[in-house]
Order: sequence, then C-alpha cells, then structure tokens
Amino acid sequence: MADQLELADNMWGEESLPQVEVIPLVDLVITHGGNNTFTETFYFGKPALVFPLFADQGDNAQRAMEKGLGLRLHPYKSTEEEILNAIETLLQDTELQNKMLKISKRIQGSNSQARAADLIEKVGRGQIPLV
Repeated sequence: MADQLELADNMWGEESLPQVEVIPLVDLVITHGGNNTFTETFYFGKPALVFPLFADQGDNAQRAMEKGLGLRLHPYKSTEEEILNAIETLLQDTELQNKMLKISKRIQGSNSQARAADLIEKVGRGQIPLV
C-alpha cells in the first residue's frame, strides 16, 4: 500500500523507521497510542495526536486528553478537516509545548533506568521483599 500513497513535499515515509531517531526530528507524533510510542513521545517532549485501535491505546489516548498532552480522534470516522484542525491546534499550543518540554526534561533527568536496575538487584539479593 505504501507505494500507492503520494506524500507532500515536506513529508517522507518508509515501510519501517527507527522511531527513537525520528521522534526528536518532528514537532508532533501521530500514533495509535501504544505504550512504547507514548513513552518515547514524552521522553522527547512531543505532543500526540492519537488514533487508538485496541488494548492499552484507548486508555492512553484518554489520559492524553484528560491531562492536556494531546488529542484523540476516531481512527475510522475522523474527517480530513478534523485531522488537520487537530494538528494545527497541537502545533500552535505554546502552553502545551512548554508542558511537554518540562515533561521531557524531567524524564531525561530522572536516571530511572539505573534506579530500576538497582531495585531489581536488591530484590534479587533479598534486600527488598517482594510482598
């Protein structure tokens, strides 16, 4: 199907892309709303336009809406006008941009991977009970 789509001059696409290398380059993430994409989106401080399909995606989309971190649209019923309006809304929201930047800085500065590894090691040594 990808060979049937014609993209605008300021767009590009491939069958598969290294998402963590692409997200820092964009102003907005359009996603189905899976956990990995959300984590990466917040890590890089980008707002999200979410089209949830199943499982955790609907919950993630709902939380993004409730917390003002993105917009949710129906994956099959959204019109071109609704999608373009949502993109413009997200891109022009300076308060959202500032909020996402703060979230990104907090996550990137949290040292959470090292903390998680340390906790796992302590559990393994019996220093922290599982119950």
